[in-house]
Amino acid sequence: MAKKNNAQLTLFNENVYEYLVLLSPADAIKEAVDGLKEQLHSLIGIEDYNRRSVAHISLFKQRATTDNQVLKVVKKVAASVAPFTVKLAGHEVLKHGGVSRTLCLKIEDPAPINNLMELLDPKPIAKRSYRQTSILDKTPRAKKVIHPHVTIARNIAVADFDRIEDFTVFDYHDEWLCDSITILRRLEGSTGIFSPVKEVKLGS
Repeated sequence: MAKKNNAQLTLFNENVYEYLVLLSPADAIKEAVDGLKEQLHSLIGIEDYNRRSVAHISLFKQRATTDNQVLKVVKKVAASVAPFTVKLAGHEVLKHGGVSRTLCLKIEDPAPINNLMELLDPKPIAKRSYRQTSILDKTPRAKKVIHPHVTIARNIAVADFDRIEDFTVFDYHDEWLCDSITILRRLEGSTGIFSPVKEVKLGS
């Protein structure tokens, strides 16, 4: 009879969660973005997940088995960053090849958000190698550059997107004082709604 691997059983019994770390706008801005989603839906029709999604700026995602694994990182970073103003500066379009488009709101000055992203999810430091390199050595993959924005709708088929004749209705301008980081989670592999974990204040 095969011997049980208790360590393996413990690992498999633990729930793994997908954590989404983000910036949450003021309620008035969330409502305004909901209105933009509905206007877009009336023009071309958009998927339910786009209509249900609450306005936010994604910072990064992480897999973990406990909230504390993520909270520890976020609290440390948040304590070192002062609140800052986020200004929305009209619409912009992100192209995904010839397949789809994302319609979103542009961030006027993304530098503070990019800095926050870098602190929360830093790029790995390349280690100096003293051995002779080979043509078989793989070039390290560059970390994906994240473009901070507030999504109105994503994965819009190009054929549908091209039906939009006037984008001025989506040139929404507003601002809010960003003073906290929001953490959400859901079971990894699920398509359910993310549930709130905690809001961590900046500069405290």
